[in-house]
Amino acid sequence: MRKLLRPLHRSRQRGISLVELMVGITVGMIVVAGASLMMTGQLAEHRRLMLETQVQQDLRAAADLMLRDLRRSGSWAVPMRGVWSPSASDAAPIANAYANTSLTQVQGSPILEYSYSRHQDRLSPVAPPAVSPEDNIVTSSTERFGFKLEGGILKFRLGDAYQPLTDPNTLRVTAFNVAMNEQTLPLTDFCSKPCDVGNAACPPRQMLRRFDISLTGQAAHDPEVVRTIRLSSRMRNDEIVGACQ
Repeated sequence: MRKLLRPLHRSRQRGISLVELMVGITVGMIVVAGASLMMTGQLAEHRRLMLETQVQQDLRAAADLMLRDLRRSGSWAVPMRGVWSPSASDAAPIANAYANTSLTQVQGSPILEYSYSRHQDRLSPVAPPAVSPEDNIVTSSTERFGFKLEGGILKFRLGDAYQPLTDPNTLRVTAFNVAMNEQTLPLTDFCSKPCDVGNAACPPRQMLRRFDISLTGQAAHDPEVVRTIRLSSRMRNDEIVGACQ
């Protein structure tokens, strides 16, 4: 009697096949690549945001320092000497030597220069002795100031030399524009008699001046990060030109 042959049963497969392994690796690499791209994009965006914030803060700090000092333009320690008074023992009033403000262009870049008094009026007996008396003479080394753009650096005039106001290692100033707007206010009512015809200096005029300034800078490490800040300020010390006859 022939023996019955048992059918051959395949043993159960253990593990995964080579095809399944390659598919799994491929899917894993796609997921890792997507996560890496997302992380790289977030890091780049964070870096760009930090650079934009730094450029904005540096421009704002430079603009605030500029405005704070520019508002002192024309300041005079003894303004009472510029107004006639019947009780004054002096002769005619004198002009404010610090009132003049110049705006020039050198190679397409503006240079703004001004002055203000660094003296103290010694008419008062309680004036501090360490401060020099007001001589109404603009001293170049201590009383002249200004701003200019040179080599991507915003510079501040301190005495006879210009000092960097911005750091070129973090910020490159690409544009510095200044516009000085003047409004003339005639002072006809302050003259005791009418002015002669053709006298351009009479009547005196009060010059109301306002500065419109814009600063544009880019990050030193990423030229695509560019920011512009605009500011405007009226000068507190007005200039008086002309005189009554």
